[in-house]
Amino acid sequence: MLEENDYLVDIVSITNFSDDENEFVGSSEDLSKLLSETSSELNFENISLSLLRGASIIQAKKAIQDSLTPDKNLIQAIETLDEAHSNLNISSERFITWYSQLTGNPRIKLDSLLDRKGLPSQLIPLRDSILAVKKLIAEMSSYLDNESPRVISNLVEILGTQLAARIVSLAGGLSKLARMPASTIQLLGAEKALFRHIADGSPPPKHGVLYQHPNVKKASGKEKGKVSRKLAAKVAIASRIDFFGENNG
Repeated sequence: MLEENDYLVDIVSITNFSDDENEFVGSSEDLSKLLSETSSELNFENISLSLLRGASIIQAKKAIQDSLTPDKNLIQAIETLDEAHSNLNISSERFITWYSQLTGNPRIKLDSLLDRKGLPSQLIPLRDSILAVKKLIAEMSSYLDNESPRVISNLVEILGTQLAARIVSLAGGLSKLARMPASTIQLLGAEKALFRHIADGSPPPKHGVLYQHPNVKKASGKEKGKVSRKLAAKVAIASRIDFFGENNG
């Protein structure tokens, strides 16, 4: 027995094919809609390649759009922030070293050097670049502080805004993190050390990015693994609540 939706799809199929040669006469949008709605096989020999290409592009764009969940923005923001910090460290070292070479003065702190008047002209573009990166860091930090609690509130409660976003990024998204066991979460960010352990038998890692959490940092050497394990268990629960809970209906 045909369902009502199947009946409507059959009508669409009939109206989009000509009577004489059974060729599809609709647009790429019509074909994309037909491909999405019908479960029956179509005769692609009677559909032009240009229409198939157009319909495929439309469906690909829709799939990409559907995959852009709010946690993807957090991932982009935290990765931008991490890259900006790396850029700042490299540029700052270059700026300080170059200034010392040009003036013969001893190395000084970055903030003092940025505020100094009468810098050599060669250093002006580099100084402006560093100031722009510092502004980017401030803006990304503010974005994460505002957005993370709205997307991953329970993770933020445990880890803070930036560490919560970073562990989501390392997991590849909130959906993947929510399906990970605590033992895997505990080692996120320590993949190289884990591979070394597997390859040459070196000591296994006890924690990954969770080391940035204050409770792990202040724990004694022997207790760090235990604290990380407990923290990872809490993160596993919090991520499942954030993904499967009220934010996702």
